[in-house]
Amino acid sequence: MTRVAILVIAALDQPVYRHYIQSYWTEVIRHTNEHMPGIDVFLLLEKGTDHTPFAAVADNIIEDDFGDLDQLVERRFRRAGVPGILSKTIYGFEQLAGDYDLFFRTNLSSLIKLPAFEAFIRSRPDLGYSGAWVWDDALRSDLLHYGRVGPDQSITDLSELDRYPGNTFISGAGFFVNAAEAATLVERRRELRYDIPDAVAVGLMFARHEQLAQFALAVQPSEPVDAMLHRIRVTSASHIRFERFPVERAQQVWEAQLDDPVWR
Repeated sequence: MTRVAILVIAALDQPVYRHYIQSYWTEVIRHTNEHMPGIDVFLLLEKGTDHTPFAAVADNIIEDDFGDLDQLVERRFRRAGVPGILSKTIYGFEQLAGDYDLFFRTNLSSLIKLPAFEAFIRSRPDLGYSGAWVWDDALRSDLLHYGRVGPDQSITDLSELDRYPGNTFISGAGFFVNAAEAATLVERRRELRYDIPDAVAVGLMFARHEQLAQFALAVQPSEPVDAMLHRIRVTSASHIRFERFPVERAQQVWEAQLDDPVWR
């Protein structure tokens, strides 16, 4: 049996994040703990986060032990999630090393259709760095497009990245790495570029990748709830991404499926 850890980037700074934790992620952790011995879910927190909202799932929390983020990136180059998301991802890989064959790094606004996810894992024993949304051979051009390269940026010239093999990155909303790849990231943690978005930094480290067709489905808050839930039920996708949902809409969707959960 392939042992899988789902690592969820967690935070409390928005009401919708607290909703996702206290509803879906609490329930999915309980369900996997009781019924799915091959899958474990962990919430990844930054050092010093208040654990009160997580009391029901305390054993499935990993809190990054590294608190001085200024050591990773100069304060003037820090942005939302940079470098904190990458730091706690690497810490999660380190803490779970040896216990899992495969990791799926995702975020709070994702839903995993567990039976489809488990079947997908069984069908793909060769999975490595992969995901549904891929910027293929576009990593460096993406950095340029978003103004992250220049004399006033942490990357002054793209030649600084010449020693990294990757030029493709996979959305941080959901990507796989196998145990060997996770170990490589931990071992080479001092080489990681903490000054850019976490998913881009991970992509720099790998020369190979795979795009997973039909693995994920994105839904929008403007879609009627009944239609949205129908699409989630009938899709073959394992990973559902709720894109920019306000908390009120997220609550409506959660309550509408309670009697017949779409995720199990």
